[in-house]
Amino acid sequence: MVSRTRWLLLLGLLVVWLGLASPAPAVFPPPIKDDGKFFSAEFVEKANKKIKEIYSSSKKDLVIETYATVPEGKKLPEDKNKLGEFFAEWAKARSEELGVNGVYVLICKSPTRLQIQVDTETRKRAFTAKDRDRLQQKFIAGFKEKKFDDGLKDGIDAVEAAFRANLK
Repeated sequence: MVSRTRWLLLLGLLVVWLGLASPAPAVFPPPIKDDGKFFSAEFVEKANKKIKEIYSSSKKDLVIETYATVPEGKKLPEDKNKLGEFFAEWAKARSEELGVNGVYVLICKSPTRLQIQVDTETRKRAFTAKDRDRLQQKFIAGFKEKKFDDGLKDGIDAVEAAFRANLK
């Protein structure tokens, strides 16, 4: 009787302990957060479906966040030479905050910036520095022509191709 009570008590403690553990932050949904209003709502919906398919096949995230401006609480450096470092730190912090296991893209309208963050494990094999550079070129090509949906589509296709090729 004591043994059975002890096991039930241990089981109860285990359930309570597991209930208190916080789950890892969920990236989905939505993989695209377009607060900067770069993309059409219809295309964001299609792109989100595509990104979820990419996740299903690769088990790697692709998260894209756009901002009209730098959020309150973040201060742009006065020295323009430090903008790259500022955006790199911001993208890294957001990627870690969201628990991104893959590729995180931060796009800011003012000041204009595209920053790509890839977690360490993903960078080793699934999405290399060359893949990151290719992704940046795809986004920029569409964005320069003010064809933001096209740039987003090309960027998503580039990530999918890299994951498919590198995760064979």
